[in-house]
Formats: sequence, structure tokens, C-alpha cells
Amino acid sequence: MGYQVSDWKVLDMKCWGMWWGGSSYAAPSAWERDDVEEFSSLSAAKEEFEDRYSNIDRRTPAVSESAEMQIFFEDPYQNHDPYPDRLLTIGPRGGTRMEVIG
Repeated sequence: MGYQVSDWKVLDMKCWGMWWGGSSYAAPSAWERDDVEEFSSLSAAKEEFEDRYSNIDRRTPAVSESAEMQIFFEDPYQNHDPYPDRLLTIGPRGGTRMEVIG
């Protein structure tokens, strides 16, 4: 859903993400180690994003449709590169949308 053919090869790549749940949450920062999460794959990051949006474990209440997760293929905390490679958002029909950045 929302993937381009070129993205299939990166679904199993290790990646880092910075999650923001909307206006009820503080914006993440690449300068804060706790704001940068490591994922075993892009698929794992997408699954975590969807779980937080639906509040499966009740740790993330009041997540809005403006929630997003910036995805990096290199640790943004280590190289302080705040420019993401992908962006996960909620699509117009409630599904997860992945945009290629750059």
C-alpha cells in the first residue's frame, strides 16, 4: 500500500526513525538520542508506526492523523543529518503512506 517498486529492495534494510504523534506530542530531534529509534527493517518501522497510530498497547493515546515517522538509512544521531530518506504518514483512507524523500 503506497509502495513504489524501487522501495521493495529497502524494506529489509536496517533503518532509524523519529516518530511524531501529532499536536499532542513534542517534535523529535536528531540531537536527542532518545528520539532516534533503530529498526531491524523498514517493514518493522512501518509496523511500529501503525501500532502507535492505532494505540495497540495503549502507550500512545491521542495520536492524530498528522502523525509521521521520518526514516533514515543512516543513524541521524551519529551524523546529525536531519534530512530523512523516507516519510511514513497516514493516508487519506487511514492506511500507511510511505513517501520517498529527495
